[in-house]
Amino acid sequence: MKEATIHIVDGKVDDIHFDGQKGVGIDAFLLITHRRDVEEGHFLAFGNSERVGKMLYNFYINCLRNDYWELGETLELVARDILEVAQAARGRPWPQEKMRMEPIN
Repeated sequence: MKEATIHIVDGKVDDIHFDGQKGVGIDAFLLITHRRDVEEGHFLAFGNSERVGKMLYNFYINCLRNDYWELGETLELVARDILEVAQAARGRPWPQEKMRMEPIN
């Protein structure tokens, strides 16, 4: 793949094109980038929270199915960190460990 184009029409995701091919309709996407040489990126999500959650879960399952074990394990660490932050935000203890995924601003 050399190019991907996502069209957003009237504030709603419409379709995606790969390498100039005919577009296919989509109802959700999640874009996460990391910029070169800086600890910044972009976070762009279109679609309802249930759909985006299913996409993240399916991404994890596909990592396991396709032998991307390192990426799958990284997602597991991130999921654990998310749960710990959520528990702390709700007044539950937040265990501090040596290895923690650091947020990218």
